[in-house]
Amino acid sequence: MFSTSTNNDRAIVIGGSGGVGRALVELLAKRGAKVLAVASDIRDLKALQHDCELRYGSCIHVRATDLSAKDFNPELFTKECAKTLDSVTHLFITVGAISTIDKGVPDANIVNELTTINYIRPAQLISSFCGHFLQNENGIGNVMVFTSIATAAPRGNNVAYAAAKTSLEFYCLALQHFFSNSNIKIQVCSLGYVDTTMSFGLKLLFPTVSPQAVATYSLKLVRTKKRYAYYPRFWWLITKIIRLIPWHYYKKINF
Repeated sequence: MFSTSTNNDRAIVIGGSGGVGRALVELLAKRGAKVLAVASDIRDLKALQHDCELRYGSCIHVRATDLSAKDFNPELFTKECAKTLDSVTHLFITVGAISTIDKGVPDANIVNELTTINYIRPAQLISSFCGHFLQNENGIGNVMVFTSIATAAPRGNNVAYAAAKTSLEFYCLALQHFFSNSNIKIQVCSLGYVDTTMSFGLKLLFPTVSPQAVATYSLKLVRTKKRYAYYPRFWWLITKIIRLIPWHYYKKINF
């Protein structure tokens, strides 16, 4: 998968106009895959489409979609995306959102907003596209979901965001069990600090990695059977240590 020749790969990148999503679209286009980039702003998508055509001679497809819209229909969306690419073999979900007021006890609107974009819509898309994969030849399909190391450290900041990402991780792990004897593969990539607008200006304990580095690692991960991975990989050890800290000490940590 995603080797030197990728002409048979048809990938959808949700959140494809910026950060990790954009880097994935660019790398997939460079490798010759058929790509559909999905984001909310058509101007960003058109700019990306033009850039890929100039740099790689690859004409990617783009689609402006507001996942937070109340009338969003995941089944219809899936059918239309599959029609655009003739079929879909890979789904990458990079979309996510945080809020500066997601602290302490976030109000109902923030909980609803962040839960919708970080859990509900991704879960609905995974379910819908898995249904599409079952209709593919040999029932083959791949889903990669990007979550956050924030799920390993419950704290008073990013409460609704981390809770939604935790729910998404659990959902994916449960589906891994369900599809364990099939040709549908669901992978979770838990990201540390990435150099994007979400981390801009923040005082971070560890260095950031580039979206391009994440994209390169992701396409290597797709070729494996690994169900869950951290990137950068050292976060595996850090999250293990965090989970072992007794509450008496953990509650005093300010991070």
